[in-house]
Amino acid sequence: MPGSPGREPLNCRDESFVDRNRAELVQRVSSVMPLADVLMSRGMLKNEPYSEIQAERTSQAKMRALFRFLKGRNQKVAFFHALKKNEPFLVEELEGERSTN
Repeated sequence: MPGSPGREPLNCRDESFVDRNRAELVQRVSSVMPLADVLMSRGMLKNEPYSEIQAERTSQAKMRALFRFLKGRNQKVAFFHALKKNEPFLVEELEGERSTN
C-alpha cells in the first residue's frame, strides 16, 4: 500500500535501474553491507547468503555476491531504495546519465 511505513510500491523503473546499472553498481558501491543489512532485516536475504556476501574481501566481490541473491522484483526494489538512501549521489548520477542518453 503506497504511503505505508516500510513498504515501497513495486516500481518497474526501480527494478530496471538495478538491472540496467549492474556493472556500474558493482564497480562503484563502496558500502555493501548496509544494503545487505536492509534486505536481511526485511526477510529478503537469509543468514547463509548474508554470510557469503560478508566473507568476500572487496566491495566489488561483495556486490557481485549480493547480485546473485537479488532474484525478484521485491528484492530489487528494496535494494534500489536502500541504495538511494545510502548512496544518493551515485543514484542521482546514474539516473542523470540515463536521461541524457
